[in-house]
Amino acid sequence: MVTRRAVLKGLAAAAAAVLTPRLAALAESAAIPISPEPEVPSDSVLTGRAIHTVTIYREPSASSERVTAYTRDQSFAILGEVRAPFSAHNDLWYETDEGYAHSAWVLPVRVYPAQPFLPLENDFGFWGEISVVHTEGRTAPSANAGSKYRFYGGLVFHVIDAVTDESGVGWYKVVDDYPPRQSTNHQWVLAQDVRRIPRAEMAPIHPFAGGKRIEVDLTAQKLVCYEGSEIVFETLVASGMGGILATPTGQHSVILKQASRHMSNVPYADMKPEDRPAPGDIFDLPGVPWNTFIDLAGTAIHGAYWHNDFGVRRSHGCVNVSHDAARFVYRWTYPIGGYDDDFVQGDARVGTPVIVF
Repeated sequence: MVTRRAVLKGLAAAAAAVLTPRLAALAESAAIPISPEPEVPSDSVLTGRAIHTVTIYREPSASSERVTAYTRDQSFAILGEVRAPFSAHNDLWYETDEGYAHSAWVLPVRVYPAQPFLPLENDFGFWGEISVVHTEGRTAPSANAGSKYRFYGGLVFHVIDAVTDESGVGWYKVVDDYPPRQSTNHQWVLAQDVRRIPRAEMAPIHPFAGGKRIEVDLTAQKLVCYEGSEIVFETLVASGMGGILATPTGQHSVILKQASRHMSNVPYADMKPEDRPAPGDIFDLPGVPWNTFIDLAGTAIHGAYWHNDFGVRRSHGCVNVSHDAARFVYRWTYPIGGYDDDFVQGDARVGTPVIVF
């Protein structure tokens, strides 16, 4: 997903940067890829959220008996994964208590027990991850306050305040960095639904390794991370759909990183009619996790919670990957950022090269 306007004020300093020289297209040898999976606490349960209607089949086959179906935002336990034919690009199925669901419209979420209410320890606050299938972002720290957005499991937010309501229930104030259609730039979330992200889960990966680069093959719909000639990570992607929504090819560099980003192309009130997106093309997505921006137009490698179907073109220009893959790229790339950074800015002189072809 990408907003086609100048949404990133912090990128101005990178505009004059000179792009790095062309790098070798492919490496000659590869090592075992590093897993992007963070260490998962034993009290989490892997759960599938239905992004759209999801059918459960008796066997991992669309031709087998249909057992039941889940509608949007309903959830079920994921017991395991199997590989079986379904589409040309995606053969991943999830095993459930009732049968098998194809992965394309199932978002895997780590669900945790109710989280403790934790007061802020410093002026910055902390990074939080939604720890339930979904919860509501509210206009005030109260269950009776209006709901502005539904926040889904795995979304990331900067927590900047912590209060209790008249009943003693804890609430977190989270940053929402997209101002149109709202008079404030924050929302409130039940503290029990937010897991504090440990510093270790945002620490740089291989910060002193040389020769880092990313290659995105649009034909294969694959992203590969290299350190010199060694492959350290690879994953399937969902790139831009084509035309004006195509992912831009060529030599890029990491010029900005944000752990959380509200991505939207909702029209401004004074936007010219010719600049307004078609109603069917409008998106409004808070809390997009682990964003690694590679150009001034807003193209980024980031997590996606509106589909789980990688290996085919389906974005508005960005490079969609799983949440775990996006976190790996965020932590592995240069420039390196700290835990107490809302954004990490760089330019082509220091940012990890990204070659899209």
